Amino acid sequence: MTALPKLEGVETRKITVQRTFANFDDFWTTSTLSGSVRPTVAALSPGDIELVKSRLRAKLPADATSCITYSSFANAVKGRVLE
Repeated sequence: MTALPKLEGVETRKITVQRTFANFDDFWTTSTLSGSVRPTVAALSPGDIELVKSRLRAKLPADATSCITYSSFANAVKGRVLE
């Protein structure tokens, strides 16, 4: 079994982002144009796409003006490996 490296000066930070879309269709179009999602959606049947859209719409409620705001985050970690 290989020993884990010793680390020095480890720092972490949470990066939170938020994006607002005009409505669900704007969210769907923008989200399904991205690299890894596009082929997956393209492989679905029209019925399955409608099912995914319906479930997603229920999880991303719109505000009074039909806008959908979506938040996400990433964890950033940096440090040095001791020799």
